[in-house]
Amino acid sequence: MKPRKELRDLLAEKKLKNTSQRALIWKILLESSDHPSVEGIRDLLLSKGHRIGLATVYRTLKILLASGLIRQSKLDGATHYEALVAQPNHLHFVCNTCHRNVEFPSRRIESLIRGVTTEHSFEERFSRYVIFGICSICQKKSVKSAGVGERVRAEKTFVRDALEVTLAIEKLGYTFYTNASRKTQNSSGRRMFQRLAAEESDHLRRLQNEYRDLVQENEWLKREPARLPVSRKIAHELFPQKDLLRSQVNDQTTELEALNIAMELERRSHRYFKDFAGQLRDSRSKKIFMEFAKEEQLHFEALLKEYQSVLEGQ
Repeated sequence: MKPRKELRDLLAEKKLKNTSQRALIWKILLESSDHPSVEGIRDLLLSKGHRIGLATVYRTLKILLASGLIRQSKLDGATHYEALVAQPNHLHFVCNTCHRNVEFPSRRIESLIRGVTTEHSFEERFSRYVIFGICSICQKKSVKSAGVGERVRAEKTFVRDALEVTLAIEKLGYTFYTNASRKTQNSSGRRMFQRLAAEESDHLRRLQNEYRDLVQENEWLKREPARLPVSRKIAHELFPQKDLLRSQVNDQTTELEALNIAMELERRSHRYFKDFAGQLRDSRSKKIFMEFAKEEQLHFEALLKEYQSVLEGQ
């Protein structure tokens, strides 16, 4: 029986309309090289110029599941569907590292299953096997990372950890200045907080790019445990959002007051980075945190200069 005819016969049997939408969904399942999810089916339809809603996809799948023409399975926490018409027995290789799922049809397995089911007088409908392990790509990456010297590994891990801590601090700084600009009704204070938020955003973007480039060049870092003896809670200690907004920012916070708040936060950051650098033995990580401390000091000096200028102009 031809696959398309199976759908027509099924719909006729259930006294359902043989709509073009149902035919398209069935066609996608038959032609798909993998086992798409509901959203995957919808996206494949859209890529071919067919706008069919998720509700229609769900209803059609329900009919096909009840008839035994398709099968659903759970992979990586999502439900996937596959047509069972003319499907050989096959394996799924699922990588424990990247979670990639590769289907591997096997006529030898099909022949073996047929022999066993015949021997036991069992009418087999469909079978599927999942083998978990490490794919060839991840194996190569693992071998490559294993070849990285311990000194280089330690240095790059320290850089990653330092960037993660600094990113957390910069994100909270940006959020604080943004919220402060919304809280104050004073126009000069609001503009100053908005400018400070923009500066934090630029700094944050640069750090995010550095972090992205570091991890892309050294993918093994994604699996490397942290080496810096520091908790990311330090970011909340430097930028206690609720406390600062409640105690230091009000409806009438002026430009001078906004600058004063910013200078205090820069002082805190400078002191933290400098003190932490002094606790580190690794010269590379010590240098990184001293550079962060220097940047915070330069930002503080620029804010102080601006504060004095505004004060003199009053």
